[in-house]
Amino acid sequence: MRPLNWLSGARHTGTARRRSVAKVKPRRRPWRETLARSFALWAKLPGAARFWITATATVGLVALAFQVTGAGARLSAAGAAALDRFAEANGLTVQQVTVVGREVVRAKDVLAALQVTRGQSILAVDVEAARERLVALSWVQAAAVERRLPDTIHVRLVERRPMALWQIDKRILLVDQNGIAIDGDAKGLANYARLPQIVGPDAPAAAAELLELYARTPTLGKRVRAAIRVGKRRWNLRFDNGVTVSMPEEGLSEAWDRLAELEQSYRILARDVVVVDLRQPDRLIVRLSDGAEQQVSVPAKNT
Repeated sequence: MRPLNWLSGARHTGTARRRSVAKVKPRRRPWRETLARSFALWAKLPGAARFWITATATVGLVALAFQVTGAGARLSAAGAAALDRFAEANGLTVQQVTVVGREVVRAKDVLAALQVTRGQSILAVDVEAARERLVALSWVQAAAVERRLPDTIHVRLVERRPMALWQIDKRILLVDQNGIAIDGDAKGLANYARLPQIVGPDAPAAAAELLELYARTPTLGKRVRAAIRVGKRRWNLRFDNGVTVSMPEEGLSEAWDRLAELEQSYRILARDVVVVDLRQPDRLIVRLSDGAEQQVSVPAKNT
């Protein structure tokens, strides 16, 4: 086993020997000499290097103060004013904001969430609070905010990806891949008119599996005009020709594959049917349209 004093390089075991090693003490420089050497090295640094070291240390101290005192704490008024004066004197002020990942979120909403103005101290910007305000925007799934000295606030956004239109209480909302509702105006919704529609209070939370099935068989999935949630247990699928397919409470994937096979082999959705009931895995129940029922009920003429 390596001895406890392995840093000294000794590998002895005797008590007397350990005492003799303990008496050896490294020579310490007087603090005045150490301070003088430090100032000498500082004086030799270029002016730009001294500036950046000072700025970096200041930013670090500010970050540490926020971390130690809590996210909601703020510097005192006097300290904040001194920090602002230091930043302005050394060019550490916000002059631009750069954003990556923004496609739908409006630029003015990003600036409003950041709450920064050109010319203010970049050291006084609370980047964590700004990030929280960005994430609170309906279209933002994730965000990161950072200072890029001397004068830039940089923002990275991850926007939500709309996957369906959700009809609830006579309103239409967009829903992302995680079932989160996205607020949008009428003009914005028009750009997503081709998305599948889901109906029902709990539809977004249950739609992920259904939307995956649409993608697995896109020729069939594209024909679904609306998926209506029934009793918070199952789906009724309304297709583009008006046919309704009743899906089971369990075994949704198997029922979808069964429907795809019936459509491919028998073109069941093209027949004179109103409802295709797949709730029972061992049987198929089909309700014909009124015209088809009448046609079946008319007896053939005698020839």
